[in-house]
Amino acid sequence: MASEGGHGGSHGHSHAHGHSHGGGKGNPNKDAWDKHQADYDKDSADFVAKAVPMMKKLLAGAGMTFDEDRKALDFGAGTGNLAIPLATSFCGHVTAVDLSEGMLAHLKKKIQSTDIENRFRIICAELGPGDVVKKPSDQKRHVKEGDYDLVLCSMVIHHVPDRKKIIEMFKSMLKPGGVLMIYEFEATPQAKEMMDTKKESHGVFHDGLTPMAFLELMTSAGMKTIHAEHAFAFSFGKESYKVLAGVATK
Repeated sequence: MASEGGHGGSHGHSHAHGHSHGGGKGNPNKDAWDKHQADYDKDSADFVAKAVPMMKKLLAGAGMTFDEDRKALDFGAGTGNLAIPLATSFCGHVTAVDLSEGMLAHLKKKIQSTDIENRFRIICAELGPGDVVKKPSDQKRHVKEGDYDLVLCSMVIHHVPDRKKIIEMFKSMLKPGGVLMIYEFEATPQAKEMMDTKKESHGVFHDGLTPMAFLELMTSAGMKTIHAEHAFAFSFGKESYKVLAGVATK
């Protein structure tokens, strides 16, 4: 089955880890993130410090305020660095999806015994188009078609061989008028150099996105009201990487 995903942190590669395609057995991306989970929040700190306020600004700009009935899905939620602010500021229900049990264990620990714990549904799986169904029967991985007001995908797209297919999957999850928000590496020489070193170990298939490439990708998947911008740069080790933020509606 086609599978995709990621973590909502940063890389460098400390980033988002996404699901690469591959069906789970010997998946280099899953293995890399399971190993990396202990250091993930520390390594992602600069990314998260910039990504959270930017996310809040863009979603507020899309007309979102907190709504108890609003549903979001964070695809590649990792340790919850973006999913938790979604639950506190925008959404009464958050589905956090990731392929790394270790990452999700950190998320569970963060929300345990808090007033947002019951807002979360956590799915540890390589979610693919076949898991987005009209009548969910597998509670461990199925999500309902057209059920979400917001889908967030942070630093994952470069892990996915067929980018158009994953955008179409996100679109199928959204209600009419629902919002898709994406963070991704901007296609820069620094990003390409880093990606080239991670192709095998992390299942990397692309070198990032430009605003024009984001526009073309969203248009090809039939998304509307498309906006992309140079969001921020974050430090990882001795390097700095630029991040593109994009928003589109169904």
